[in-house]
Amino acid sequence: MIGSYTARFTGPTWEPEQLTRFLEVARPERLYALWVLVSATGMRRSELCGLTFASLDLDAAVVRMKATRVVAGGSVRSGTGKSTKSRRQIALDKFTVAVLRRHLAQVEEEKEAFGNGYQDHGLVFCWEDGRRIYPDTITEQFNRLVDRAKVPLIRLHDVRHTYATISLRSGVHPKIVSSRLGHATVAFTLDTYTEDIPDLDAGAAESISGLFLPREID
Repeated sequence: MIGSYTARFTGPTWEPEQLTRFLEVARPERLYALWVLVSATGMRRSELCGLTFASLDLDAAVVRMKATRVVAGGSVRSGTGKSTKSRRQIALDKFTVAVLRRHLAQVEEEKEAFGNGYQDHGLVFCWEDGRRIYPDTITEQFNRLVDRAKVPLIRLHDVRHTYATISLRSGVHPKIVSSRLGHATVAFTLDTYTEDIPDLDAGAAESISGLFLPREID
């Protein structure tokens, strides 16, 4: 056998307007910043749950992926990511930075309110008293918000796929998309997503021909 191909399941994704609707419904939530961050970066649930204050540099508008919290065998384990590519730096847009600044200010207020009773683990996303949030609880909250938003039911991980497909459709270079997602290779990104976006081929045909072919026959 020269080689083999294994189909990769990505699941359904949202259109941009559906993602917008979800974020509108999530706006009053205490963890609104989490939903904005996953939508704007495609971060994994484990990365969101392991995100620390030390990983954020909002003045430079970047987040550095250093730690994860995953559910394994019924317990939560801390780690450093799936691969070396997972431990990456991601640029943040201005809106996401502003939302994160407001969230961090709220966390500081909660620290003061709880005083010595605050359990400080250095996590960006935690309960009001600093306790770690069980990762599956994030998924449960996501599912409730999806139901309230009346958008198609998808998995939390499919928001990551939504980010990838929207990025590729918008013309973001596959290498950049791959880097931001923390994929091992650009080939993995292309193999995973291009089959799910058939209009990319049609768009490529028009873009390329438009560089040298006339618009009309006559």
